[in-house]
Amino acid sequence: MEKQKKASERIEFILMEEEMYVLKVSDKLLYGTPIMINFDGYDEIEANKVITFLSGVTYAIDGEIEVVQRKVFLFASKEDYKDGSLRKFVKQHKEL
Repeated sequence: MEKQKKASERIEFILMEEEMYVLKVSDKLLYGTPIMINFDGYDEIEANKVITFLSGVTYAIDGEIEVVQRKVFLFASKEDYKDGSLRKFVKQHKEL
């Protein structure tokens, strides 16, 4: 039996682009994958819409959102935060 990966090892990194479909991104959250989204270079108004939508999805799965950097956000379920690896990851990559 394979040992389950830590939450920080399961993060999917996404650079948000114009042609991305937010429902496909939200499906990753719904299926238990922590996602880190970089909105650098993405339209600010559209980024706020995506963040608002994903905030609702995150709430629905009893999750949390972490601001890692100015335009980089981590979305994950509270269950994913339990092993401590996501908090450690955020601390290591947070802008000072």
